[in-house]
Amino acid sequence: MQRERSKLTAGLLFVLLASFGYGTMPAVTQYALASGVAIETVLASRYLFGLPLIWIYIFFRRKNVRVGRGNALFMTAAGCTTVLCAITMNESYKYIPGFIASLLVFLYVVIVVLIEILIGKEKPHKSRLLCLALAVIGLIAVVWVPDGDVSLNPIGIFFAFAAALTYALSAVIMGAKRLADISAEVVMGFMFLIPMAVSLIRAAAAGCPLVPPESPQIIFVIFLSLSAGFVAPVAFCQAIKLIGASTSSMINTSEPVIAYFAGVVIMSDRISGSSMLGGGLIIVAILLLNITERKRASSIDLK
Repeated sequence: MQRERSKLTAGLLFVLLASFGYGTMPAVTQYALASGVAIETVLASRYLFGLPLIWIYIFFRRKNVRVGRGNALFMTAAGCTTVLCAITMNESYKYIPGFIASLLVFLYVVIVVLIEILIGKEKPHKSRLLCLALAVIGLIAVVWVPDGDVSLNPIGIFFAFAAALTYALSAVIMGAKRLADISAEVVMGFMFLIPMAVSLIRAAAAGCPLVPPESPQIIFVIFLSLSAGFVAPVAFCQAIKLIGASTSSMINTSEPVIAYFAGVVIMSDRISGSSMLGGGLIIVAILLLNITERKRASSIDLK
């Protein structure tokens, strides 16, 4: 019982760490774009700095990288979904506010749960469905702005929905049984090879520098590399290993709340009453999920 509780606690902490890294990404990215950095440079720099950090960490911790040719190819191919997710998510930042994009991308939570229920990996427990419903209602409340101050460009919405689908596929792939015995950092190390290559090619094709020329802009991409390119993905992958993809995804609904307040602080986005209400519902959903999962783990251990 104590072991299961420790796993749940560690998984929760990893998810919250990932939420902070990914939650601050939209506002910091938009701030970088506003300073004149091309989106191709942002992505290229993020992977150029972030991926080596992951591999340095892998070798520093002496992780086993002998995963077999089949698994290596599987993880590298899975990186294609990460490519599409990164491109569509960052493209959405050009058309809609960062916190709105983050919230729309969070439809992947619904997609992950539905996929895992359909393939029989997770059972549709009432408590899980209740928490999911509260989270979705909270997201709707945050997005809904009665006075119409926030204009949602259809192109941005399309890119955000596309990012949600590819993000869901990435989460399910990372939770695949064939990867269960492979270190989370090694999984991300292989999966990010394709995104880095594509990002470097895109930057070269667009004639954009791989690294911003001005020092203030370099600070932005270094922050994105450390938080969104290294800490967040590794933390989220660890959480999936500990508590599963659907549970991690549902707890990770704290990410849009962080994204919203990061937008307020960095981009001066306005907080509406409905957004505060929606954020409260999301937090309640996270707490309920954590409590119910702990009780379920305790009951399984007692049996």
